[in-house]
Amino acid sequence: MDCGTCETAPAIQVHAPDVVDVELTLTEKATDMLEDAFGDDRSHALLVGVLSGGCSGYMYDLQIVESTETPCQELNIKGFRVLVPTASSHLLNGIEIDYVDRLMGGGFKINNPNASASCGCGESFS
Repeated sequence: MDCGTCETAPAIQVHAPDVVDVELTLTEKATDMLEDAFGDDRSHALLVGVLSGGCSGYMYDLQIVESTETPCQELNIKGFRVLVPTASSHLLNGIEIDYVDRLMGGGFKINNPNASASCGCGESFS
């Protein structure tokens, strides 16, 4: 039985995804909610990333951070510092961040033109 780690196993080429210059938009409702969250303190940034998991392969990850050690593109959108990890740039380019009110509470919603599929709850995509 060959486990794939011996010297006779062929090398596998792993290609890093292309890094793209990210453009994203914030809706008026999302901007209002971020204004409430940040207040007058603009020393922090909104980190917009993706995590492996969810029904469809990836889940969105939004955090307010002071800084990050992850290599990121830094954008200035409507006066907010927005950080997008370079490794996720191809997945997040062109997204729109919105805020929607729901019966059980509101939350941010990502509209992603790059998603080939998404789950019913809208929390994950592929």
